[in-house]
Amino acid sequence: MVPLQRPLRIGTDCSGMETPIMVLKHLKVAHVHVFSSDIDKNVKKQIEQNWGPEVFYDDLMARDNDAAPPCDLYIAGFPCQSFSSAGKQRGFKDKRGEVFFGCAEYIEAQKPRAFILENVRAILTNDRGRTWATVMRTLNNIDDGAYHVEYKILDTQEHAVPQSRRRVYIIGILKTALPAKFLSFPWPESLPLLSVEPLLEPVTKKPTMKDLPHKNYKTGYNNAREVLKDLQKNKQDPFQNTFLIDIDASERFRNKMKDRVMCMTKSRPSGYWISSRGRRMTITEMLKCQGMDPGSFEQVVPDKVLGAQIGNAMSQNVLERLFINLLPLAGLVPRKTVLEDRWALRAADPDWPRSSAEVKATTGCKAAKRKASVSQGVAKKRRTAA
Repeated sequence: MVPLQRPLRIGTDCSGMETPIMVLKHLKVAHVHVFSSDIDKNVKKQIEQNWGPEVFYDDLMARDNDAAPPCDLYIAGFPCQSFSSAGKQRGFKDKRGEVFFGCAEYIEAQKPRAFILENVRAILTNDRGRTWATVMRTLNNIDDGAYHVEYKILDTQEHAVPQSRRRVYIIGILKTALPAKFLSFPWPESLPLLSVEPLLEPVTKKPTMKDLPHKNYKTGYNNAREVLKDLQKNKQDPFQNTFLIDIDASERFRNKMKDRVMCMTKSRPSGYWISSRGRRMTITEMLKCQGMDPGSFEQVVPDKVLGAQIGNAMSQNVLERLFINLLPLAGLVPRKTVLEDRWALRAADPDWPRSSAEVKATTGCKAAKRKASVSQGVAKKRRTAA
């Protein structure tokens, strides 16, 4: 199949933060955004303000897929609540789980050159593996096996953004679009783990045990206090070292992570507690921990609403690295197009700390200089690569 010589046509379902469109814009790939869909009115408001698709579907399950706009690349992060270990795991018995079939119906009806579907890793074991068997059987049977289909679990923190977020990504490519000697999809290789420090605002004052959530919020106050006390008891200074703490969980399920962020979710719209800052994450920090550029769109919903959308979105760094391999392979960009892997450059940058212990100065203007050094190091590597 001849590579496209026109703008790529992309369609997204369960569109959320429109991570795929953010990726194409960053990669400077010419594209036409033919449709989005989402049942959340706040998501629709954010999408229409920033990414203006030609058509917006309030409910993909009510769509006539035979009459829907065709696209070259189709992306969907179909609802995960039915399969998540944090939910009831009712799978396809839950209406939200049925959305997968709506996605598959669109693929069958319009035959995009390629698609990417994303979900939580628990979908692999839901209903003793029967759910996953149905997913793969459905995709492999589209148009009597028209697609080459592969899947893999990818973790956001292994792709130069320090968030522990494991998701299943399914790649499908029309066999007629693949080169003659194709064997398997070139999944992006894991990169060294990096420190979260450069993504956080600098420390202006070292916090103490007095810097806790307000006492009126008992769950948050008690969780923060108990975790901080436990860390001190174990001779780990949580005010010098950075720990991200889930202060909104019940006592049984509260969690913490050193120098990286736990998986951000829709149920944690206000972000995690940062021990070395004595506060919650900011919206800007949450976006950066999803690989997103806070300045790439206009916020038109409240912080808590946007926080939920961030937690529900695909990680931009992972999707971007998938696109870098997928677009040329499936002929979705003109021949000889070069797509730069900025995440591999970040991981190779000697100025980006691998742990918070490498951040020697963490207060005031010294921290700002450290951040500037990291940015300059990345920029220098980009110029060299170019």
